[in-house]
Amino acid sequence: MIDALLRPFAFEFFRNGLLVATLAGALCGLVGVYVVLKGMSYIGHGLSHAIFGGFAASTLLGINFFLGAGAWGFASALMISGVTRRRLIGADAAIGVITTASFALGLALFALFGTAGSGSFDAALFGSILGVGLADVLAIAVVLLITVSVVFLRYRVLLFTTFDPEVAEASGVNTARVDALLMLVLAASILARCRSSVSR
Repeated sequence: MIDALLRPFAFEFFRNGLLVATLAGALCGLVGVYVVLKGMSYIGHGLSHAIFGGFAASTLLGINFFLGAGAWGFASALMISGVTRRRLIGADAAIGVITTASFALGLALFALFGTAGSGSFDAALFGSILGVGLADVLAIAVVLLITVSVVFLRYRVLLFTTFDPEVAEASGVNTARVDALLMLVLAASILARCRSSVSR
């Protein structure tokens, strides 16, 4: 019985998949607390689609995917944060508009210029946790370590800004900078989770 349970661990792809799933769970749980408290629970799903626009643009321009998609994801997160801070529309509405537009732009670019040289097109949309390698495990581990460090070092400021941004700003906290830091960590977390999907 025990042998049957341990048999999958003999395969490297299973061990890597289990490690990535565990690390990603810890990473998303840590970042997700602040995201949910800010009323932006849809942003994780939205940004994972938004970086598809960066994937399409970087692929067609011949730029490294992680640079293109990372910059695109961070820019999308900052736009969402900026719109939400100005209270022009609700957070979920801003996420829906910006991320859907970004995803649609990626599809439009591929429709106009084709997907030649982009063998990872399907992987970018769907991915497979069983396709991860050691580099993917290390990438998520590094992002998790950075995220833990940011939360540990900026815990009070993050908490203050999340629960009461108006009072935090009146107290001298640069809430715009704190929000940008949180968006950077969130974008890095999503990009690290998507890395395994597009590296195969």
